Amino acid sequence: MRVAIISKAGRYKGGASQVAADLVTWLNEAGHSVDHFVAYPAGDGQPFPKSLYGEGWNLKLCQTVHNFTRRFGFRELIPMEYFLNLRGVIADYDVVHFHDLFTAIAPATLALVARHKPTFFTVHDCSAFTGGCLYPMECEKFITACQQCPQLGQDTWKQRLRDRTREIQAIKRYITKKFPIHYIYPSNWISQQAALALQYQVPAMVIPNAVDLVPFNFANKLEAKSSLGIAGDRQVILIAALSLDDQRKGAKYAVAALQSVTDLNPLVITVGKPSPELRQALDGLEVMEMGFVSDPDLMAKIYSASEVMLFCSLADNLPLTILEAMAGAAVVVGFATGGIPDMINSGVNGILVEPKNQEKLDAALRQILLSEQLAAMGKQARLDVEAKFSKSLFVERHLETYSKFLK
Repeated sequence: MRVAIISKAGRYKGGASQVAADLVTWLNEAGHSVDHFVAYPAGDGQPFPKSLYGEGWNLKLCQTVHNFTRRFGFRELIPMEYFLNLRGVIADYDVVHFHDLFTAIAPATLALVARHKPTFFTVHDCSAFTGGCLYPMECEKFITACQQCPQLGQDTWKQRLRDRTREIQAIKRYITKKFPIHYIYPSNWISQQAALALQYQVPAMVIPNAVDLVPFNFANKLEAKSSLGIAGDRQVILIAALSLDDQRKGAKYAVAALQSVTDLNPLVITVGKPSPELRQALDGLEVMEMGFVSDPDLMAKIYSASEVMLFCSLADNLPLTILEAMAGAAVVVGFATGGIPDMINSGVNGILVEPKNQEKLDAALRQILLSEQLAAMGKQARLDVEAKFSKSLFVERHLETYSKFLK
């Protein structure tokens, strides 16, 4: 089977693009011929890369047109990537599978491709059915019609003039209803949210994300800790190095929860761009800053060395970071939001509490650090990844789905 996977960027430019890159690699390993078309090549050495926008003048023209329409509030309005490149190459493929479109790919490109080839679209955030926002948070306008978007601001006439969310959402709704695009959702939550806004010509489906378990090969946490120079008897909590201003990621809740257990003397590992404000907020705790980690083997060591991953996002789909933590037998503590309950069975392989409830989050973190069941819950998390979110299942589910709709 020949498959074209299309995404905004390569492996190291966000979870959605990482899922696309993994699918490309794993399908090729399974003996299929798969190419990865990316809008923003990162020079990260990813395999099977091709330029979505083409080369030379085609590349420049595509970028120029997208930038121009964006200035007037119409993100990726004109399907330049189709007319300048994809139209001439899709005949070489049996299946075309899109991933993250936002800021890179016109929704109309899916419609044009769907006229010629079985077309799939894995939806990694809510921008596929809103007027543009990745997550509406408390806003429910997307159910009826996006307009006067609270995330864009409505204070000046220029802001109001550039708010084209109603028109953008109308385009997405029309395309979904009129063209045979097969929508794939990683979580039940985002599938249910999309169903509030979209009508499909063909039924949507759920295929969860997956993680490659090969790098997570440590016999136990003592071995992983030793490889990082951490004392074996030290409890480790992993968090992402987030800005305290990032409301969606809930950094302030994570900081408060960590400060509530300073008496237990955990070691806090942060992964991501170091933040001076986060460093200051964690004063009184011992912190190991790992910075941005692109090496999957090192990242697997970090997960495997951690007893707990604190994940306080207020809106998310099916984040890979949780699956990776589970693969490393780390217990996830966080909020029951988005697709996270699809992975975490609270009290069995992690603990989830009501979103924004700081008191319950603090109590859950303390409870798990003191629990005699901590190691057993971590092992259960690993077993659940093997049973439900493995690489082999991910590939099998996609191949079965593609095969159903091959012409």
